[in-house]
Amino acid sequence: MENKTVKIAVIDDDPLVLTHLNHTFEQRFPNAEIAGVSDPIALVGYDVYIIDREFGENRCGLDLIKRVKRLAPGSLVIAYSAFLDRDYLRSLILEHCEGAFDKGSLEELEKMVELIEGFIDKPDSKKVNSVSPGNTVRSIFQLVREWNTRLSQNGHAYVRYHSDV
Repeated sequence: MENKTVKIAVIDDDPLVLTHLNHTFEQRFPNAEIAGVSDPIALVGYDVYIIDREFGENRCGLDLIKRVKRLAPGSLVIAYSAFLDRDYLRSLILEHCEGAFDKGSLEELEKMVELIEGFIDKPDSKKVNSVSPGNTVRSIFQLVREWNTRLSQNGHAYVRYHSDV
C-alpha cells in the first residue's frame, strides 16, 4: 500500500471504539488524518467514513449513512455496529453502503482495514462513483457463514436481536 494521505472519520458514540479504531488506523495508515466524532453528524471532506448504527437510544446510523452518501459521493462508507440484523443489512445494500462489519470481531476489523487499504490504493479517477453494493453483500455472506459455523460448533449461535427494528 502506498503512503497516501487519507482522511478517516469514525462516527461512534462509544469512546472505547473511537480509541481502538484510532489506534488501529494510526498503526495501519501512518499518514492518515483521523477524526473521532461521538455525535451523529455528517462531516464533510473525508475519504472514509465508519458509522455506528446506534447513538444511545437513537438508531440514526442509517440516516447518517444516507446523509454522508449525499455529501461525499466518492467516499468509502462503512457500517460498523454490534447490531447487524437482516433488515438493517438489507437497508445498507439499498443505500449502497460499501461494507458492514461487526464491532465484536477482530477478524471483521481486519477485513474492514483491508477494504480501506483497497480503497486507498485505487486511483482517484476510479473512486468517484465506484459505489457498489458488492462489499455489503459479501459482508452479509460472511456473517451468515460465521453464524452457521457457530451453530455447528456450539449447537446454537448467540445473536443480539432487536425486535423493534
